[in-house]
Order: sequence, then structure tokens, then C-alpha cells
Amino acid sequence: MSECVPGAKVPETQDYDPYAMRNYSALALPRDIPTWEIALKLTFYAIALLIDIIGNSIVALIILINKKMRTTTNLLILNLAISDIMVGAFCMWVHAGNSVTKEWPFGNYVCKVNIFIQVVAVTSSILTLTAISVERFFAIIYPLKRHRAPYFTAVVITVNWIVSVAMASPLLVVRRRFELYWADRHQVWCDEDWPKVFTDNDCIQTKSPGRITYYTIVVVVMYFIPIVVMLCTYSIILIKLVFRKRPGATISASNQAQLKYRKKVIRMLVAVLAAFIICWTPQQTFILWDIYRDRTTKTKGYVLKIQYAAVYIAYCNSALNPILYGGFNENFRKGFKDAFRCLLLRKNNSVVPFNSNRTGVVRTVHVSGNTTPMGTSNM
Repeated sequence: MSECVPGAKVPETQDYDPYAMRNYSALALPRDIPTWEIALKLTFYAIALLIDIIGNSIVALIILINKKMRTTTNLLILNLAISDIMVGAFCMWVHAGNSVTKEWPFGNYVCKVNIFIQVVAVTSSILTLTAISVERFFAIIYPLKRHRAPYFTAVVITVNWIVSVAMASPLLVVRRRFELYWADRHQVWCDEDWPKVFTDNDCIQTKSPGRITYYTIVVVVMYFIPIVVMLCTYSIILIKLVFRKRPGATISASNQAQLKYRKKVIRMLVAVLAAFIICWTPQQTFILWDIYRDRTTKTKGYVLKIQYAAVYIAYCNSALNPILYGGFNENFRKGFKDAFRCLLLRKNNSVVPFNSNRTGVVRTVHVSGNTTPMGTSNM
């Protein structure tokens, strides 16, 4: 009987051989998926996919076509919309297809790119949301120290994508399509092939230290820590806005209007952040559970169903964001109405027109996707 040294690397030929079980019957055959289950899953994913692609594309057009909507916050929202479109274009249909077939239905390329794009999009989204919270923090708490360099937003977005791609790049190496030939089955699946080491003297138990380290960094450092930062920044902002007026001090009409619109923007951003946390936290929690769980214990069927639901809910966040923009922001809401009336592309670079009254013409300007009377400062 061979003996192994705990911590010794598992040889690649011993780790995976597609023909090792060709003389044996499969331990289990894939279950037959009922037609109603296939129809239900495809319907739910089709709805989420359409809302995601169409909604976020309209958000991008609203910001790109209207010059006055191109504030720092809105450009970061544009970046968030691009991340959401990537989730729909590269991830949703793959998960849907894999969930309604008995074996992995796609090739090795899709196996690698799918999860890579997902990690890029999620990392980009969390970094974008963090950048928005920090930008709002300095704009409201330290308005006189705010940096307005024209290249600021471009630098933030560029760094955002560089970090996101760097974080996801290891998956292009370890992600692969596996197949196993049984006497009565050709098993095909998509998984990660991290280097393994033995953990016992019998050459049975193994673990992947690289996988554990990688996903701990991705989930804890690139997800939970940024969320804590955002919760702190928005808490301070909300306290500042609520207790802005000093005892005995009066607030001018222009300052009142500015404060009102700032509160509207913050409400929208807090709603977007809350939706992101609610939708993605179950999936991120499952990732941590999966890398630290006991591999000798078989995962129960109901856990797999909950995992599937967690992934779907996470993807639905990309479809939910455009709805939140339209629900909390008048300019986005008007842009959606114009888009559905096929009028968006005819607009002359303006969502909000000039307003006239008896005393003259008062021009309105956009402030992070809201309108305030000319004379109030940008947020």
C-alpha cells in the first residue's frame, strides 16, 4: 500500500484520468429533468436577461447622449451598467443552459470565460459602488476639498477594470472542461483544476490551498470589506444630511433645494447598494462555505437547490438596477419613458428643457442625475 506525505503535491496523472473508470458502471446517472422545470427556469432567466440587457443599455444611452448627465456619479453608474450588461451577456444564459441539461452543454472556451467574466463584473461592480460612495462622501462632507480634475473619473474607471481583470485572470488558467468515460455514461462537467496536495498518509484526502487562498481574498477583501467601507461612508453622509442645519441657523432657498436633491441621490445610491448586498451576499457566503466545507461529506440535495437559487438571485441584481434608477431618479425615469416611445435618440442632448415663468427664464442643470436651479452647487 502506497503512502503519501501530507503536504506533498498530487501528481497530475493521478489527479485526473478521463478513462480511469471506463470498465465500471457510473456511481449515479443524471436525473431526468421535468419539462415544467426546464420551462420555468428558462422563463425566469429570459425575463431577467431581457430586463438586464435592455434596461442597462437604456441607462447607458441616457448618460452618453445627454451631456449634462455626465457627472462623476453618473459616469460611475454608467460603468456599473456595463458590468451588469456583461453579467447578462456572458453569465445568465450559461447558468440557465447548464441547469436544464444533464451534462455540461458548452465547450471548454465557455467554461473558462463564463466564470472569468462573472468575477470581473462582480469585482468591477463592488469597486464602482465603493468609488461612488467615496465620491459622495467627499462631495458632501468636504465640499471645499473636492478634487475636480477632468481625468479623475477616467483614472478611477481604468484602475477599476485593471484590478477586476487581474483578480479574475487566475480562473482562465484553472477553469476547464472535464470528462469521464464510464461503461454506461460519458460524464462532462465544468470545474476548476487547482494544484492539490495530500492531507493524509493514505493518498486519499486532498485539498487545494491555492483555491482556498484565492476565494478568501476575492470574497473577504474584494466584497465584504468594501461593503463595510460603503456602509460607513453612507452612514456618515446620512447623519450629515439629517443634522446639517445648526441650531438657530437659517437655510436659504437655494441651499434647501440643493439639500433636497442630494438626499434624493443618496436615497437612490443607498437603494442600489442595499439591492447589491441582498442579492450577492448569499452567493458569496456559499463560496466561502464551499471552500471550507468537509469534502468527505456528501452535499445534500436541498443545499444544491439553495445554491442554484442564490446564483439566480445574484444575477437578478443586474436586472434590478435599471428599475431602481428609474424608480428613484426623475431624469432616468423620463429617459426610460422617452426610450420606450422611441424618442430618446431624437432628443437634442437634453432630458430637462428650459422652464419659463413670468419673471424670465430659469435654466435647470443636472446634478448627478437630478435637476437643481442654477446657482446651487454640484454635489
